[in-house]
Amino acid sequence: MDASLNPSRLGPSISIIIPFYDETAFLHAALASVKAQRIDDIEIIVINDNPEVFDARDLDRLTAGFDVTVVHHTQNSGLSAARNSGLAIARGTYIGFLDADDYYTTRGLEHQLAYAMQTRADIVHACCYLGRAGSVETQILPRDQQLHMTQRVTRGLKGGEEAQFIVSSWSSLYSRAFLDEFDLTFDTEQRKFEDRLFVLACVTRAGSIAYLGAPVRVWRRRAGSISTTSEGIETHTLQVQLIEKCMALVRARVAERTLPKRYEKRELFNTVSRLIWDMDIIDALADPHADEAYVALGARVATLLGEDSFGNSVFDDAMVRRTSRVGMRTKRGHIRRIDFFELHSALRTGDFSAAHQILARRAPPSAPPIPVAPKFAAKRLVIHIGQHKTGSTYLQHQLIAHHATLKTHGILVPKTGLVTDDHDDMRQGAMPGHQGLLAALRSGDERVWDALWDEIRSAKTHTVLISCENMSMPTAYERTAMIDALMHRFSGFGTVDVVAFQRDPTRYAESFYREWVAGGRAMGARSYAEFLVDFGTALCDLPAQLAPFEAATGRAVQLGDFDAAHQGGGIWPAFCALAGLPIDPVTECPAQAAPRYTSFSRESTDFLRLVNMLQGDIHTRKRTLRGYFATAPDGDPTLSAIAPEARLAVLNQWIDLSASFAAARGYSPDAQAWRTALAQEAWTPPAGVSQAQLEALLAASASALPSIPTPIDPVPVRTEIPRATAKRRRYRIRPRPWVYNVLDWIKQRRPFGDRSL
Repeated sequence: MDASLNPSRLGPSISIIIPFYDETAFLHAALASVKAQRIDDIEIIVINDNPEVFDARDLDRLTAGFDVTVVHHTQNSGLSAARNSGLAIARGTYIGFLDADDYYTTRGLEHQLAYAMQTRADIVHACCYLGRAGSVETQILPRDQQLHMTQRVTRGLKGGEEAQFIVSSWSSLYSRAFLDEFDLTFDTEQRKFEDRLFVLACVTRAGSIAYLGAPVRVWRRRAGSISTTSEGIETHTLQVQLIEKCMALVRARVAERTLPKRYEKRELFNTVSRLIWDMDIIDALADPHADEAYVALGARVATLLGEDSFGNSVFDDAMVRRTSRVGMRTKRGHIRRIDFFELHSALRTGDFSAAHQILARRAPPSAPPIPVAPKFAAKRLVIHIGQHKTGSTYLQHQLIAHHATLKTHGILVPKTGLVTDDHDDMRQGAMPGHQGLLAALRSGDERVWDALWDEIRSAKTHTVLISCENMSMPTAYERTAMIDALMHRFSGFGTVDVVAFQRDPTRYAESFYREWVAGGRAMGARSYAEFLVDFGTALCDLPAQLAPFEAATGRAVQLGDFDAAHQGGGIWPAFCALAGLPIDPVTECPAQAAPRYTSFSRESTDFLRLVNMLQGDIHTRKRTLRGYFATAPDGDPTLSAIAPEARLAVLNQWIDLSASFAAARGYSPDAQAWRTALAQEAWTPPAGVSQAQLEALLAASASALPSIPTPIDPVPVRTEIPRATAKRRRYRIRPRPWVYNVLDWIKQRRPFGDRSL
């Protein structure tokens, strides 16, 4: 090994710099992933860039058990400043960056560092996995899969031109000597989106760049992160500033003749592509009522694109061919070459209205209109949007048990769409209610809806009652569109009332989380703290949850108090009163025995998370969980696994977002009593699983085989030898842009119904 790379002489072999803002749910996993590498002389530096919220004691608690150096900023300064603070004190031969909500794979960083020491490259790039919000499932980042999966060493950017498309600083290790030689640091004006500018400055100066050719870390996509937050003028300004600086940097390298002109053309192509696909800025710039900030931003975009242009020859560039989205089906529709050139022309002349019209013309086709229910103007519809763990399962069992009695009172509980015994739940007694209607909505199965309308017509009742577990879908990203489509289906009824029970939000959130764990899905491997990062706000925000229902019906959702009903006269009578059912629930419709679908205990939760994490096949996971729930003894399901202070944070968020809204709709619990109870609670953390629970899980795992073995057919053996085929020449015809214009002109003027072109 070269003496200049000998860690025994220059300090640690590697320094990992981790900026911290509010990633409390993830920091431990990030640090553990670094510690798990077999690197003896690793330096970990954590930068506290949120000192207004987290003090030294907080960081001591969050980093307990790890050998780290913590640097505290005096005020929030952004990611660039945080990374620069780490660079200022880092002593490693190589420098790496890790976001506090990401983590390294087992031995991933170790292999990347070993390759760095072997190649002695200025930059050593490794691919990464992309994690999906709300889940532990991952895939290799598409750009890495496309460009960087071959292990090799190149002589700088000219030897491996794909380095121009490395976009993230955390994907590479950097030689400390190389960074010092060219004084390479992060631009502190870029409080966000700082990565690519730093990377571009590095790859255009590097003498050697090595590619490990394998992923070594996981990039989590999560709620509240920079990559998932909504855009506005501040975000758009930082994005425009970034592409201005990247474009200026490449132009400067071309002007000083360290890079050929094609790099500038390629960067210009990349800039226009980002404006079209990645920034969602064109619509804002085209708004005739845009404020002065957007007007000024539009002028900067036009200036940025300058006088440079390109034609079809740009697509002959090898890197453009591998990264271009032109001609693909994307969220912006099918943008063809002619559209791309027209968009570039409109953007550089500041004609954002024209650019907007081009995108509107190429937008994906809208979904066909959703059929509406027949006119049931004389009927009332009651929709029970059952929240998790608010007695929904019990109520649905009651509704089924009293189906005939309710019908004599003019109330129909449809059997169509009602999922009963054949659904895919882990524990006995589960009942999702009319989930079949949501499934039909997602799949477009009109047969279910036709059967529902036929059942309603033939019943000749004045009220229809739909009860569906979790119909508000607070954790579904497409929830607003789904609820709008659902309520559109029901718009033919004369009156539509939506009802729901609410409960102590801290118990609701934790119970919801336990149901995730019990489902056997990959998302059930996440911790409660991680779950709250993505979905805590959604669960606490009643106005957002219920707004689509109220917009569709023009009526306020009616809320009941689950806790009061559970402790008082019972859930069934309280539901009948809430739904306005014209019966005496005690005398005419007496409550009958129904399965109680309680949460499982806190002792089982982390145990079952482990099953979800380690067992890769979802079907085996589900069989294992079913066996466990059927045989394992369980503890008290009412005991919380979450410390009172963490539950208090959830409660305070609910009070801020929902208390007044809920009170106006009939739910006004004593929040101060909840706070007092949390302050006085003698809480102890879970003690762990018992030997009996362990034995039950081992037995369930051993028997988690398909109940009906799949017959194994013999594999057919191909005996004939295919003839060798001559390699064919392939020709691609590229019409000039005016040809597309002529075709569009002809299409617009063809007779109605003529599809000959």
